[in-house]
Amino acid sequence: MSTDAPSDSLSASGVTPTIHGRGVERLDAVVDLVHALARPRPLTDLLDEVPRRVAAVFRSDVCSLYLREGDGLVMRGNVGFTTSALGEVRLGPGEGLVGMAVECLRPVSADIAPDHARFRPFSMLGEERFPAFLAIPVPGPHGAAGALVVQRRQGAYSASDVELLMALGGAIAPLLERARIVASSPTPTNHPRPTGTRRVTIPGRSLFAGRALGILSAVGRPSPRASTADAKASARDQAKALERALHSCEATLDSHARAAERRGIDASFLTLTRTILDDARLSERTLELAKGRGLGHALAQVAREATRAARITDVPMITERAMEMSELCDALRAILSHEEAPAVPKGAVWVGETLTVFELLLAARSHPAALVLSGPVGPGKVRAIVELIGVPTVCEAAGIYNWASDGDVALVDGDHGLVRVNPSRRERDEARVERGVPTGDDGSPAG
Repeated sequence: MSTDAPSDSLSASGVTPTIHGRGVERLDAVVDLVHALARPRPLTDLLDEVPRRVAAVFRSDVCSLYLREGDGLVMRGNVGFTTSALGEVRLGPGEGLVGMAVECLRPVSADIAPDHARFRPFSMLGEERFPAFLAIPVPGPHGAAGALVVQRRQGAYSASDVELLMALGGAIAPLLERARIVASSPTPTNHPRPTGTRRVTIPGRSLFAGRALGILSAVGRPSPRASTADAKASARDQAKALERALHSCEATLDSHARAAERRGIDASFLTLTRTILDDARLSERTLELAKGRGLGHALAQVAREATRAARITDVPMITERAMEMSELCDALRAILSHEEAPAVPKGAVWVGETLTVFELLLAARSHPAALVLSGPVGPGKVRAIVELIGVPTVCEAAGIYNWASDGDVALVDGDHGLVRVNPSRRERDEARVERGVPTGDDGSPAG
């Protein structure tokens, strides 16, 4: 029942105005949504909160928020479907009923959407359970910035529903514009390279859920040049140092193998790396080459020899072993030089094209906050490495190279598949609170 109440004062005509207090479900939901949109908030919060509140307004089982990325649309916010749909449900230009709404910049509704010729089904969604459908374009400065969709099991959407959802889409539009979703393209752009203050959101695909904040850092390989101390070390000291590095790798691989078995991850690739570690010839050849030149130089030479042998034989199994040998030698060099010059700072957001055993071993020492990969990741070795490292991860974020540089701060949103470069103070503080880190204690600038 409405809690309408008379005003304390009367108008000049003696007519009492009505204050529409709480008690009317739909009005309450609309007022709550409008108030929520008026508050500054990070994009990641918006993507979660808007679908939930809009679904409440329309008594809908499902609400989805699509963002315009390039020429297509990507589902980035949702309530009612599996969370794995975020970043995975993608529509081309004009594709589906959602694409139709964006294409003509008008609302599109259907009483039984799956019966429509333009309906685009996704097996992971099971949309046939929610046939009543309404989609509206979210306006942007140059056409639609996205789309807002509601669906429910029964009850077609009315004309007043269409009008209200269209109006709410207009209220959401400025927030999406401020988020600055940029194209995730591996090719150079005409935009100036950022200087550390430009805030943009780079879209990708989620690989591992969660949110994390850190300083962007490319994962480089250690230099093959030996330090003066390493080159002048005695054979005995070199043997001890190499033994410690080998044991460190063994312990890390064994720990990951146990975790993979416990969690049902296919990490069979670790067997080959472990076999190489157990082969005494690796240690013997490294120490032989290290005399007067250092372990770093020796390990680089061992990797080159393995690669050369693989090229001569052209046998797939030997080629695979050579690749693993090279990654392992790089990891050993990184471990040996870690105290002198770490490959990457602890707690950084790692940026790279893909992942190998090198990154898996290095992560045990450098503890990355999150991973951003520019390339795609399918089932197999790289996905297994992501799961074993176990930090928020976004892939297919090729735009990271156009819009960010080493030293920029990034908020990696593995829930929605987004990377926020140089987030606002509010976004940083919220990310720190989630991690239980006091403000300013994660190494990122406070401004």
